[in-house]
Amino acid sequence: MHTFKANRLSLAIASLLFVPAVAFSNQAVAQQVDADESDASSDKVETIIVTAQKTKQSLQDVADAVSVVKGDDLDRLNVANIFDLSDQVPGLVVSSVQGYRPSISLRGVGNEIPDNAGTKQAVAYHIDGVFMANDYALWADLVDIDRVEVTRGPDGTIYGNSSTGGAVNVHTRQPEFFDGEGFVDVTLGQYDTRNLRGATNLLLSDELVLRVSGSHRQHEGFTENRALQHDYRLDDKNDTTMRAQLRWQPSADLDLMLQHMVFSSDTNGPALKGNFDTISDDPRVVYHDTAEYYKLDMDMTSLHANYEMDWATLRGIFSQQNYDMRRRLDMDRSSLTANDPAPLPMPADGVPVHLGQVPIPEFIGNLRQEDETYTAEINLVSPENDSGLSWVVGAFYLDTQIFSNTRNFYDAGRDGNPVSEVVAGPNVFANNADIDFINSDYRNFQSYSVFGQVAVELAEALTLTGGLRYTNNQFDDERCSLNCVPNRDPITSRPSDETDNVTGKIALDYRFSEQTMAYASVATGVKPAGSNSSTDTRFFPEKFDQEEVVAYEFGMKNDLWDNRLRLNTAAFYYDYSDYLFESSGIGRFNSGASNLPEAEIYGVEVEAQANLGSGWFLDANMTWMDSEITQGRDAIDRAVAENASIGLILAGASSDEINAAREATAVDLTGNQLAKIPEFAANLRLSHEYKLANSALLRTSLSYTHRGDYFARVFNSVERDLVESYDLAHLNVSYAPAHGKWDVALNVRNLFDSDAVASVHTDTFGIGITSAQYLAPRTVTMQMRYFF
Repeated sequence: MHTFKANRLSLAIASLLFVPAVAFSNQAVAQQVDADESDASSDKVETIIVTAQKTKQSLQDVADAVSVVKGDDLDRLNVANIFDLSDQVPGLVVSSVQGYRPSISLRGVGNEIPDNAGTKQAVAYHIDGVFMANDYALWADLVDIDRVEVTRGPDGTIYGNSSTGGAVNVHTRQPEFFDGEGFVDVTLGQYDTRNLRGATNLLLSDELVLRVSGSHRQHEGFTENRALQHDYRLDDKNDTTMRAQLRWQPSADLDLMLQHMVFSSDTNGPALKGNFDTISDDPRVVYHDTAEYYKLDMDMTSLHANYEMDWATLRGIFSQQNYDMRRRLDMDRSSLTANDPAPLPMPADGVPVHLGQVPIPEFIGNLRQEDETYTAEINLVSPENDSGLSWVVGAFYLDTQIFSNTRNFYDAGRDGNPVSEVVAGPNVFANNADIDFINSDYRNFQSYSVFGQVAVELAEALTLTGGLRYTNNQFDDERCSLNCVPNRDPITSRPSDETDNVTGKIALDYRFSEQTMAYASVATGVKPAGSNSSTDTRFFPEKFDQEEVVAYEFGMKNDLWDNRLRLNTAAFYYDYSDYLFESSGIGRFNSGASNLPEAEIYGVEVEAQANLGSGWFLDANMTWMDSEITQGRDAIDRAVAENASIGLILAGASSDEINAAREATAVDLTGNQLAKIPEFAANLRLSHEYKLANSALLRTSLSYTHRGDYFARVFNSVERDLVESYDLAHLNVSYAPAHGKWDVALNVRNLFDSDAVASVHTDTFGIGITSAQYLAPRTVTMQMRYFF
């Protein structure tokens, strides 16, 4: 098996060498054909400047796999937030947990323990350099954006914690020292879509400027919930994002910016099509008999300081972040009660083998999570020069406090009567048999690190980059589990831990010409450890270990065809240790995070942009990936354990018999695939600009996305984990007059109205219900924008 995989990796690397060689051949032909044509600079692919390595560089000079989406392209791609960028960037998969907590995976590295409130991301998310401590920030609207940079793979020097998968860096448009620039746009369309966005730049003095931007997006739900009152719809939107940036530049050397951002969402919640919701097979119709909601409020205040010195630039970024999330879910995803017929037929022998072959009790899940975070980062960056030497040193500090409160209830008597949601002590279970799970946790996580990286030109066109990062992580948790009363009594455990680690990166790049550069790198990354709310030492510990990854990468960057074609390729291999995932324990209330000892991920990425001439442009990317758990461990799938024990529970069997049946479902995960790794994904966008007779500009953009099948969990269950492939197309047509300050655009998302599944989720807690979340149906909108 390993020999076969090594051969596949060698073939992938060979293909990277072959593709540019073919491109060089094509370049020569193209230059001969175009010898008599004009070489206008507008025909060339745009030079893109990024700050992925904490300093300004051309994208083609960075010895790393970095993708950039320009702010002007977000509308053409129908992108509102990071969730909409899923599959638009090589290796990027964005999913959600029960529809409310987004999770980013890059090259298969993501957050596979999202039910654990204290877990850290595997893909670091930044807004203007501020590390956003909670995944909920991903829902904020991408309004007034300059660009989004996506760095694929760990960078153990620059980004450190929470970046074993890579980093997503959102760069907003900054305040500039001129007055009156801005825009306002309105979008109307299907599903009562009503979006309002705008931004303006206000010059207050020669030294002071203010930029204000905002967005409100709303539409009715895509899915009808027919179990409740008429026209109760899920997957609705009611989101508001506001940002104010006050910039003060008292001298040419000092630049300060104070930024404040708020985001709020108040909806009926996501539409989750449960596998026991059998009344309708229409994915846009559900029968949930619990009134659901999702509410989120977040705010972030940050201070950005830049001071230019002769020998370096001093940069500081300081932030304070607050998150308040409340959600209520129908955890059985159906209108069934224990008095209703079982949704699945009973076997001939009358012995249930699946949970759906017995009446389903009603389940209700409530969660509130409140976070407060402080971050501070200081960098010293070398000045731009021609010495062949550049460097950056820095320090980072993070302090996060999290309070989460879980209240899950079910019809314990299986009598079909309304579920009681009373929680009263001293013994909550004695006072209310309908309590399924009560949990109230306080978590405090602190981290500090120092790092340094240097790039030195060893010879003409040959550069070596290396760096190290030292990080100290510490968590102190306070758990109040199971028999927890409203005043958080009794405290059941106080797990804590402290770890030190050193990560880093070394890369070698060689520039064959002004148009072609190759690089090879080795980087390490760590995702912090944490704690579980209960202990089942065979299947998960009270404290789980940190994840570690060693990433090997080889890539080439090419500007070909007289700089009209950009072709970037990368091949990678990840050696993964202590991969974190969720599993169930033997008892019904035991679930948590476990570590898989060893796994590997490998793949090939191709990314291209081309100016085809005559107003035609092509953007394309393709990704091939695979993975294997090379050393697994025993684990219990919650759904399988529930299926195996439900007959015994109904028959009144003893706890020992029930637990024995559940423990017998444990399987060794060795040989399985990791989660969220489609074998093949591709995105193509063909754009055309046509100047009309009146010199007005007509822009048309048609994009196509294919995402292959993947497993949502490491259990690789075809029934519960398989997320089937989809093909989507989006259309954008815009019109801008030659001498006007406005434009108008027609957007069609999901052009062929595909019932595409965005993600699949099986509850680790509760009764192991599996549900699918669908992408939006075909939606036609019209956007009108005015510039000033």
